[in-house]
Amino acid sequence: MKFFKAIAKPFTVFNPDRSALYAFVLGAASVLGFAPFNISPAMLATLMGLFFLWQKAETSFEAMRIGLWFGLGMFGLGTSWLFSSMYFYSGMNIVSSALATFIFVLFLSLYLLVAGLIVSKLKQSNPDRKWVDLAIMMPLVWVLMEWIRGSWFTGFPFLLAGNTHLDTWLDGYAPVFGVLGVSWAIATSAGLFVLLLKSRLWLPISAAFACVWLLGAGLKQITWVHPEGKPVKVALLQGNIPQDKKWLASEFMPSMKVYVEQTKQNMDADVIVWPETAIPAYYDLVQEGVLKSFIRDAQLLEKDILLGVIARTNDHEKYYNALVNARDSQEFYYKKHLVPFSEYFPFANFFKALSLLFNIPFSEFSEGDVVNKPMKLGGQMAGVTICYEIAFGDEMAKTVAKTRYLITVSNDAWFAHTFEPAQQVQDVQMRALELGREIARSTNTGYTMIVGVDGLIKAKIPAYKAGVLKGDVQPYVGETFFAKWKLLPIQLLMGVGLMFVLGARFYKSRKKAVSAE
Repeated sequence: MKFFKAIAKPFTVFNPDRSALYAFVLGAASVLGFAPFNISPAMLATLMGLFFLWQKAETSFEAMRIGLWFGLGMFGLGTSWLFSSMYFYSGMNIVSSALATFIFVLFLSLYLLVAGLIVSKLKQSNPDRKWVDLAIMMPLVWVLMEWIRGSWFTGFPFLLAGNTHLDTWLDGYAPVFGVLGVSWAIATSAGLFVLLLKSRLWLPISAAFACVWLLGAGLKQITWVHPEGKPVKVALLQGNIPQDKKWLASEFMPSMKVYVEQTKQNMDADVIVWPETAIPAYYDLVQEGVLKSFIRDAQLLEKDILLGVIARTNDHEKYYNALVNARDSQEFYYKKHLVPFSEYFPFANFFKALSLLFNIPFSEFSEGDVVNKPMKLGGQMAGVTICYEIAFGDEMAKTVAKTRYLITVSNDAWFAHTFEPAQQVQDVQMRALELGREIARSTNTGYTMIVGVDGLIKAKIPAYKAGVLKGDVQPYVGETFFAKWKLLPIQLLMGVGLMFVLGARFYKSRKKAVSAE
């Protein structure tokens, strides 16, 4: 009996006590801070609640359970769009889609379970030193888990807290420390606020809180980059082709007609951008087939037309989500970071087994070898990304110094009418802030837009309607601090914080040992 109890004990972390239920509600409420809700204080308030619960937790197991249930609430609601892509568009049945979504949500929640374990091990036992926990240690652990989650296993940078505070004083940290720096400022503010409610030292705590926000406001005043040259005139196409029709053979020619007509009507633009996989066919086939004359005209007119296509190797062993310049087919880009559960499956062997068991169609794109390869478009070097890659600012920073502006394309029809398209807009805005480059974004169903270096949307067209966004993208030169140093500054900040926390624990234990002698 003891043996079975020992085996079952780890699973009791799923048994919600009152604190776990509070954590679950807080996690779900944190989603209000992200798009499309954009209630910035929600993230601050829910982190306050999480830190308060962690501070009260008496055991490591309790702290782990609190972290897990916060994650289940946050990712269960915030990434619920995964179910939509699998059930409605991938051919999976409802049971398999729900199971796959739950596994992924659980996987993301495990990061916060580990965060709870770390918090419990680093907590100060002396109540007089709880300021170390709330103002330094817990914010540090939160940002550490965001960094690890966004880096390990190809990275899953969904719902990073920093995205909730765009267009606030705290987004001034983005050009210096990136989105994780904004997350650190939010988490530190949350810890200080809890400390303010639990302590009588109102003046020093209020001063520390004010410093975090005033420093962010001061950083917003720094001009990191400056414009150079004439604006590039872009035409960003939005075909609004429904995902359930896009891959039907009967819809191929009507889809091509939409994009070709939109292109012909906007030939005065310097660069014309089609959305991700706007051409639902292999490029080598359409190049010599239905789009042969169209591509030849683009070459004769020397017009940069960026096509979202599917490319494949000569042996047909691999195929890629790609961008190709119709003007010069040697200018191409293969997508590196693929979307989980639609382009690739993190637990591939498991889903291959499910595909055989339930007769589910199963296939994957291949990863590209080149990341963020710049293209010369409209006379200026442009960095290009496809969909999910816009979430990885540190990787985009590797080549941003060689670019003057950025182009990203997406097909958010996979997640139509869910939270995901709006959440990805926040990623685009954060990358513009971090990297100091304007971004032109073309999508199949929206949101198609142009974002300035201040992270604000300069122009956009309505989602879920066919249309073309014509506008100017200003080339910029120079580098933000983040673009130059990438994750190193925030990693150093975390390292210093960790050494301080460990030093405080060592000092206390050493002092206790000396007293005992």
